[in-house]
Amino acid sequence: MRGPGWLTTTVRRYRDLDLEYAALRVVGRGLFLAVMLMVAFLYVFARVTDVVSGANEILIPTTNVAADVDLGALAQGVFARTSASVVSIIGVVTLLGSALLTGHALRQGSRRALLGDHASAVRLMSLRTVAVSVILAVGVLITWLLTLATSIRHSAWVSLLGVDASTQAVDAGKALAVITSLALVGGAVLLVTRLTVGHVTRRALLAAALVAVVVVGANYFLLYSYVGAIINPEVSAGIVLIFTILLWVNITVRAYLGALCWVGSPG
Repeated sequence: MRGPGWLTTTVRRYRDLDLEYAALRVVGRGLFLAVMLMVAFLYVFARVTDVVSGANEILIPTTNVAADVDLGALAQGVFARTSASVVSIIGVVTLLGSALLTGHALRQGSRRALLGDHASAVRLMSLRTVAVSVILAVGVLITWLLTLATSIRHSAWVSLLGVDASTQAVDAGKALAVITSLALVGGAVLLVTRLTVGHVTRRALLAAALVAVVVVGANYFLLYSYVGAIINPEVSAGIVLIFTILLWVNITVRAYLGALCWVGSPG
């Protein structure tokens, strides 16, 4: 990275390649996918927060939640309302369609960011697009669940595991969850780079690390915002969740395409 020149070059390339349009395509399709995945996340969240009756099983450093607040009851209500709205035949079709369209748009944007005007078109109905769509959906859900795992209190983990695990063991498991999330995201960026341009450079390694940090940080923002919304009776948790998901998608997509644009920049 050679001074501020790299940033100017990347921004200019981002604009010249019209990657903002590519980002909007991914965001528009990815929002539906993220909402559907959030239903699955809410199911797990509701189950986890219902482990200890009448207690708060989640530790959120940005929100002052009393230990006797029953997040399970609150989460069950939000999950019931959300799942009733989207879980149906139409919802399943939406999930499959949005996953395929998101994977296609992401492949198109990735190739354009890395290869520029030399990027070839990507077919919607291809095995690679289907594979990317499935991996994307599963990967996002896994990183969300790993984020949730780091926020579960020690007492709740003891109840979940059925063993008297030490505080040190639980903390080590949480650290491993964070490292796994970073590795999954960073590894995905490196894999895309390797499959697209045929090699991985030092710049690609730095870009992958940057994207991993941004995505994992955005995951915590999403989780903390959601918990803060459901414990506040003066706000609508559903509306807050939708807007937070929209912000999460925008941040992660632009960070990803911007990083790939830098990797593909000359020099």
